[in-house]
Amino acid sequence: MNSRRSRPSLVARSSNERSASLSSRRPKIGITVSPKRESAYYDTFKRAVETAGGEAVVLTSGSTGLPDVDGLLLPGGWDVDPALYGEEADKSVGPIDRELDDTELKLFRLARQQELPVLGICRGQQVINVAMGGSLFQHLEDHDVRVHGRRHLAHTIEVDPESELGRAAGKTSIRVNSLHHQAVRSLAPGLHQTAKGQDGIVEGLESDDGLIVAVQCHPEELTGDLPWAKSLFERFVARARTRRAKRR
Repeated sequence: MNSRRSRPSLVARSSNERSASLSSRRPKIGITVSPKRESAYYDTFKRAVETAGGEAVVLTSGSTGLPDVDGLLLPGGWDVDPALYGEEADKSVGPIDRELDDTELKLFRLARQQELPVLGICRGQQVINVAMGGSLFQHLEDHDVRVHGRRHLAHTIEVDPESELGRAAGKTSIRVNSLHHQAVRSLAPGLHQTAKGQDGIVEGLESDDGLIVAVQCHPEELTGDLPWAKSLFERFVARARTRRAKRR
């Protein structure tokens, strides 16, 4: 009887080594999540990051610091507490998760200190604007059309061709979904508008230093249908990969 322990084949070892090497090269993207929402809500954001070549790292509300990440994604979600931009809540304001608000504001500021690329989606765009001193419309009529499905293309927006969104789209107008009832009102210092709806609503913004990119729509729902949505995530992950290389 052969008493020697069986060893993994060279092929298996080589495959495992390649997988480990690939994982180590994937930039780590922190994604803020709230345990008050069903976990499945965040799966589309994670999948979009991973399909684009990143590794999703969950940052639960209550987190006090940023782990070793190369970029930060602030996803969609519930309404931002109006008290954070100096207003009382209107009766139209929906559910608020103040612990998540406070966590995202803190992690965003840490990301800025570390010069990490940030991508904001829907609520994430609003959080970024509030964090930097801007305000929001607490309610907009006829903008939340999720009754037609999360991938329904609700309207057209105009895009600055020199912006990240414009480069991802390769055109000056695109069709987007619309799942929000709040939006940027006064734009914070250090940010500039990169896209607008037909009604003038801020549909995209970036920071003057180029590290922040945000959109009001939900591109994570559209990556399988529209090349610009897929490209937006790929470009974000590429910026995070560049940041990772500089840190090493």
